[in-house]
Amino acid sequence: MPSRRAVVLSGVIGGLAAPLWASAQGRANEAPPADPGAPRPRTRFGQGPQTIALLLPRQDGPFARAAQSLLAGVKAAHGRDGEGVVVEAIELDDQADELASIFAELAERSVALVLGPVTRNGANALVDLGPLGLPTLALNMPDGHAPVSSRLAFFGLSIESEARQVAGLAFAQALPRAGTRRPRAAAVTVASPLARRGAQSFGDAWLALGGEMREIVEFAGPRPSRDLRARLGTPAPDVVFLAMGAEQARVLRGTLGGDTAVWSTSLASIGNTAQLRLPELDGMRVLEMPWLLEPDSPAVMAYPKVPAGFNVEMQRLYALGIDAFRVGRLLLAGDTAFELDGVTGKLRYERTAGPRVERLALPAEYRNGMPVAFATP
Repeated sequence: MPSRRAVVLSGVIGGLAAPLWASAQGRANEAPPADPGAPRPRTRFGQGPQTIALLLPRQDGPFARAAQSLLAGVKAAHGRDGEGVVVEAIELDDQADELASIFAELAERSVALVLGPVTRNGANALVDLGPLGLPTLALNMPDGHAPVSSRLAFFGLSIESEARQVAGLAFAQALPRAGTRRPRAAAVTVASPLARRGAQSFGDAWLALGGEMREIVEFAGPRPSRDLRARLGTPAPDVVFLAMGAEQARVLRGTLGGDTAVWSTSLASIGNTAQLRLPELDGMRVLEMPWLLEPDSPAVMAYPKVPAGFNVEMQRLYALGIDAFRVGRLLLAGDTAFELDGVTGKLRYERTAGPRVERLALPAEYRNGMPVAFATP
C-alpha cells in the first residue's frame, strides 16, 4: 500500500482539549501508577447470583470524569436489564501488573464477567496478559491485530472504525460523480495522535475501496493557509476528510468550497446540544450515535436521561456504559453472534469473525448549525 507523508500547514493552533471519550483512546499517563498494595476503591450495586466486575479509571486520575460517566451509564442499564446481577465497580490503573493482580482475585471469587478497562493502554495490557481466566469485554480497542485470548472481546468508541465507516459512505457518494475514473480523496488532520490515526484509517480504507488518496495534510494554524486547496492536489478531490474537532473544522470548512464533499467522524460533531450551533459547518457530514441524534427512538427512550451537568462528551460515555452492560449480558448468556440496536449505534458481534464488536454510527449532516441524521441509500 503506498505511503503518504503529511504535508504541514504552518502556524500555531490554540490548545483544544481532546474529548473525554477520545482522550481515553490514547496513551495518557498524566498520573503516576498508584501503590499496587493500596486498597482499590469499590462500589457495589444490584442483587443476584452473578457478579460483573467493572474496571474503571481512578477517580483521582486524569480520566475521573470518564469513569463517572461510564459508571452512570452502566447503572442506568443495570436498572432496566440487570435482574439477578451484582455489579462491582473497581477503580484501578491500566498497568499490566495491576490488571494481572485484579484478574487473579476476580477469578478466585468466580466473577462471571469483566467489563473494562476503558483506556487504550488497558486494552493493550489485556492482550499482553495472554489467556484470561474470565470472560472479558474491554471497553476500548487495542493497537494492531495480535492474537488475543478466546475469552476476550473488545467494544468501544474507536475513531479508527468510524473513519473506515466514513470512507465507505463517502466513497459511495463520490462514485456517481467520478464516473469511469477512480474517486479522489484527501485528508486534513491536526497534530494529535488520535486525529492522525483517524486520517490514516480513512486513507487506508479509501485505497482498499479502489479510490485515489492524496497526501495527508496537517493543519497547524489558527487560519488556513492561502494555498490550502492547492496542497490538497489538482484536480480537486471529490471528498475531503477532516480529522479534527468541530471548532477546527469550522475554520477550514469555508476554504474547501461547495463543490467538494466534506466528511468527518464524531470528533467534529456537537451532538444535539441546544447551547451551540455552528452554521459554518452546514453541509458537512459526520457520524454520531443515536443517543445524541434520535432521542425518540425506542432504543434510546428505554433508558434514563443523563444526570444534570453531563456535557456531550460525558453523554457519549454514558451511552457507552449502557451498551457495554447490554453486550455483557449477551456474552454472559453464551451468545457468540448477535446484532443489537444500541444507543451508540448498530452493534454486531460474531466471534468466528474476530474479537471486536462492530459499531455502525449514524450518518449525519450539519443543517442550521447542528448535525441531523439522514438515511443512506
